[in-house]
Amino acid sequence: MLKIAKKVVTDVLVIGGGGAACTAAVAASRNGAKVVMVSKGKVGNSGNTIMIGGSYGMDGESAYYDYKIPGADPSFTREVMFESIVNDGFNLSNQKIVQQFVDDSPRIVYEVKQWGEELGERFDFYPPGNWDVTGRSFGRALINGIKKCENITIYNDVSVTDLLKSGDKVTGALGMDLYNGELIQFEAKATILGTGGFQPYTLKSSNTDSTGDGQAMAYRAGAKLADMEFILFMVTAIEPKEYRGSILPALCTFRAAFDYDAVDASGKLIDIPKKVREMESVSEMAKVLDMYYYGKVLNEGRGTKNDGFYFDFHRFTDEEIDRMFDAVMEHFEGFYPHGYYHGESIINYRDYIKKHRRIEVGFGGEYSVGGIYIDENMMTGVPGLYAAGEVGCGAFGANRVADAVVEMIVQGYKAGEVAAQRSAGEVLVEAEKASVAKAVGTLEKILSNKGGITVKQAKERLQSISDATLKLLRNEQTLAKGVSDYEALKEEMDNISITAKGLLYNRELLEALQLRNLLTCSTVSAKMALMRKESRGVHLREDYPLIDNVDWQVRLVSEQKCDNDNLSTVLPVVTKIPMKKAERIDYGTYVMTEDLGMKNQEDAK
Repeated sequence: MLKIAKKVVTDVLVIGGGGAACTAAVAASRNGAKVVMVSKGKVGNSGNTIMIGGSYGMDGESAYYDYKIPGADPSFTREVMFESIVNDGFNLSNQKIVQQFVDDSPRIVYEVKQWGEELGERFDFYPPGNWDVTGRSFGRALINGIKKCENITIYNDVSVTDLLKSGDKVTGALGMDLYNGELIQFEAKATILGTGGFQPYTLKSSNTDSTGDGQAMAYRAGAKLADMEFILFMVTAIEPKEYRGSILPALCTFRAAFDYDAVDASGKLIDIPKKVREMESVSEMAKVLDMYYYGKVLNEGRGTKNDGFYFDFHRFTDEEIDRMFDAVMEHFEGFYPHGYYHGESIINYRDYIKKHRRIEVGFGGEYSVGGIYIDENMMTGVPGLYAAGEVGCGAFGANRVADAVVEMIVQGYKAGEVAAQRSAGEVLVEAEKASVAKAVGTLEKILSNKGGITVKQAKERLQSISDATLKLLRNEQTLAKGVSDYEALKEEMDNISITAKGLLYNRELLEALQLRNLLTCSTVSAKMALMRKESRGVHLREDYPLIDNVDWQVRLVSEQKCDNDNLSTVLPVVTKIPMKKAERIDYGTYVMTEDLGMKNQEDAK
């Protein structure tokens, strides 16, 4: 029998170690709360925050008038930013959440930059109101902000396995200390999730620590999930082996000087409209179009055995290739050692291309647009539970183009502020014994199971199903089969068996718990993708190729009842920009002809 080793009592419990969690802790502390942070890794140096590879910023109007930033462009106003986010999200955004993003981002973005600059970290400005920064620098800035606050206690290397409840209220969480094997019962007046997104695929992008823990735990605790069918991909390295999962290929295409021919497995040129290729260096909307056009090629069976394609360089000379990569290296100069990006040698990547004249790439998940259904105060609808950043949803509608780094720090701050203020006058309620017993019982069952599916088998099955189901371009047949396959895997995973039978740094146990959460998220995602019979944002259906503003200008929501997923629709919250005209539009034509592409994310340097 497993026992609770200790109880930790606080006002606000923050789960996560990245941007959303850090700013939530700071805001809660500033509003008088005693705060406990619990992170599966090291706060500020784990999760996906450290993998930030680009920029974050504010509107140009605020940068110019409020913060007097030289070179800021005031024509990119708060109103333009608001309209861009809603339009680029294909009009499914909760516009109250968008307003919160626009209104609160300047102050928080600027303060986090100050935290970093106090340590000598580099922030390079470019218009209209953005700074380039590395993930490491950003993480150090966040840690500096936390150190400035009182009453924040950090528990690193503690994995939260489930939320605890008393009646309908979330009262804290059960944590497992990975290095001493102790179970910790965290009790709090308010609990904030800042745990990031979910990515269930075989090909992992640089954002590999996206296991859907927060979404799944909240779902089991009574929160709703929404927009889970929307998953953003980006071009990711498949070869050479040591670069697999790197987003370096995509970052290369962001440079105007970089060029290549896209070819399929047989070497045949892939027909991509010239405008799409031109957009790669000026707008993140190119990611959506890449998914749309390359998805067709892969569905036609023209992809490699790894479900990828090639960047081909046969028509370029060595000198031309050198110039392309000189432009890439110049962009990262000063942020990383010369010729490197996040420890990866750009020079070696270039030399591999010069030797082989082509290089295999695929699509890795970058961002899960869907998550916990929240309002503009980051409230989940479950008393005592808040969510911020990629673990939640609503700001970006059907497509994330605006900055996810800004989303997490802005929403994290709001969650901490509201949670501290609302819980200030409350009495601490302890979790019911039955809730604690259920959470502990989940661990005991996994530890005692025998003869069931192994973690390795479950992981490979989950990834294989996800690759075939939640891919770039979907259809009724593959989605229906995927839902069935997920459900079958769930039954098998009820008896998942592991070799080690203790809690002390049991990686198998940790992975089994993460797979459980990933399976929950993936199943709901597939059911929503099957239900949404249209193409919109980053949800693309080859059997329903039109944007259907007659029947599907709605958000999909799922609630777990009696272990079943109950799906329904809700209208997007509208404050300023009205719903689109009730008509059906060709997806490719719409994306190519509408004024889309978040301008403040375009690198003007």
